Amino acid sequence: MLVMRSFFILLFVTLFVGVLVLDWYLAGTIPWSRYESSTQQSIDGVPFCEHDRSQNFLRERVNSLSDFSFLGVGFYMLVQSIETKSNSLTKTIILSVINGLTNCVHAFGSWLNHACRCQFGHRLDVTGMWLVTSFITLYSVMQHIRIENKKVTLFLFTFMFLLIAYIFWHASDVYYPKSYDNREKILVIGCIIMFLISEFVYMKFSKMKKKQMKLLGFGLTMILIGGLCGHLDATKIIC
Repeated sequence: MLVMRSFFILLFVTLFVGVLVLDWYLAGTIPWSRYESSTQQSIDGVPFCEHDRSQNFLRERVNSLSDFSFLGVGFYMLVQSIETKSNSLTKTIILSVINGLTNCVHAFGSWLNHACRCQFGHRLDVTGMWLVTSFITLYSVMQHIRIENKKVTLFLFTFMFLLIAYIFWHASDVYYPKSYDNREKILVIGCIIMFLISEFVYMKFSKMKKKQMKLLGFGLTMILIGGLCGHLDATKIIC
């Protein structure tokens, strides 16, 4: 366990320091100039408060570096999945690995989006956000499907999740500022509503501990705060 945790900690620190070194080394070289831009307009095309350092490796330094928090969460999930040995569906290693990798993909996509302001990074960021939201929704819905064969359940979940990822990847091929239209909001809100309905139905037919209720309430509060902060940043209301 100690070796695994040390590996991910070392990897995290190496990546973080490496990004800072590259930002210093490539300063003024316009390293992302050959990549397709994520915006279709040259002025105020990207709806974020942070100033564009267009000649640097990290064009949005604060936004891109803050994405390492997502990576830390993804690494933590992977460590927990590797260290966990259980046969129950709620702690299945495969599902935990998928969840951890999904968060890592989102972390990389969000970092790349803010670091390069390129279309590939933008698509990966949007797809990652949708997949993180969709994972908990799909997992919650799958709890209502009673299949005795555990392998069949895992195969069905994995297949549906990969299909969703394929659809989202193609649906995310949009540019700023159009990517912040009502379609994205409707999709995210729809996933959250499905998740809440599924969870409340599940809670009605199962015994929920007070601690689980508190965690669910805390999670919903964080989602609301995150959504509000993202809206304020994207619309440049508070800069």
